[in-house]
Amino acid sequence: MDNLLQEILNWEYGYEDENKLNAFLENAKSYYQKEVASAHLDDDDLIYFSWARQPLHIYLIRTSGNLDFNQIFVMASQEDDLLKNEITYIDKTEETNNAQFKHSHEEEQVNYILSRSDMPKGLKSDNIIENSISTLSISMVTEIWISLWFGKEINHTKQHFSIAPINLKFNKLGLHSQKFKLEEIVHAVDDPQFTRELEECMAVFEQEYYYPAAAGLGGVMESLLYKALENYKRTSNKVLGSDPTLLDYLGALKRFNLIDRRQSNRIRSAFTIRNSISHYNPGFTEVSDIEAMLHGVENIYTTLYLPSLRWKESHPNQQLPEPSRQN
Repeated sequence: MDNLLQEILNWEYGYEDENKLNAFLENAKSYYQKEVASAHLDDDDLIYFSWARQPLHIYLIRTSGNLDFNQIFVMASQEDDLLKNEITYIDKTEETNNAQFKHSHEEEQVNYILSRSDMPKGLKSDNIIENSISTLSISMVTEIWISLWFGKEINHTKQHFSIAPINLKFNKLGLHSQKFKLEEIVHAVDDPQFTRELEECMAVFEQEYYYPAAAGLGGVMESLLYKALENYKRTSNKVLGSDPTLLDYLGALKRFNLIDRRQSNRIRSAFTIRNSISHYNPGFTEVSDIEAMLHGVENIYTTLYLPSLRWKESHPNQQLPEPSRQN
């Protein structure tokens, strides 16, 4: 067992050393980087490995163990507004020093810890990267924990592809949210139906079901286009018709000088991808295709929806005038 972990396991109740914790964090990150390097991943693959690019919050939760051995539950959390790697040590040896906890299965012990009301705000099941959860004790070292964590991520690719995992697009974790501003988009649109549509798209994407993900994201893009025009109060049948298509949306946006040819072509290209993905051809292009559609969602949000929202806020209860009538 590494000496640093042994020191932490031997801390008295209520004691912690920030320098030791930071050293543990640095060692863990270094071990993970070594695993990434040994996998020879392409840059595009790195987004699918939880600690390859984004900062994480590592929690060390010390509990009572069977036969009076000390143990630490370790887990990584993906939290909003996290600018750098962080580590938090929580001592729950007294609260867990009972037969019910000691003789529970690991999953039950983790559920008990996460369900406590006195735990940090960021330590909730929605944030926890399941593959990172492990138990550190006298029989476990930090490097083995990282190896197990990374190994689960690599093995995930083996379940879906037959070629060596170093060439694959691993897609399990919810890491797309930060890259494509999805949380910001959901917050700005503030529509439960839109939120549900986007969440369902991401759920099937993360399970490698690219055809329904593409179909769903097409609907999400259409919803954003509609909501942009809605902010200008320009969604009548006269403008869009009774059953608008992409051409209707683009036509309305052009009519009111809200989009140029370059933007129109970019939106068209994102919609074209939706129709080109085959449900029966699981190769290596689907992940990049879905990412291109997500960039399309982000583009519509940034260039069309946000300006419409600002216009609505500065022109309450007003309708965007026809171009010939604008000042």
